[in-house]
Amino acid sequence: MLAAIARACPSPGLVVAHGLPDAPGRPLLADRPLVDGSSAAYVCRGFVCDAPVTTPEALRSLLGVSPG
Repeated sequence: MLAAIARACPSPGLVVAHGLPDAPGRPLLADRPLVDGSSAAYVCRGFVCDAPVTTPEALRSLLGVSPG
């Protein structure tokens, strides 16, 4: 669900990487653990990352994506 919301973001520079934490061959997932056993989205801009979010509502808010 979080990956689908990220892909709906209209940002032209958006990069979406999804998979298991520390997945081989996916450096963007290094040091990006699950949060309390749940999937998490890490939103980064200019090499600075916000705290990870675990709910669709929080991710939509960070990305400026409307529910729908």
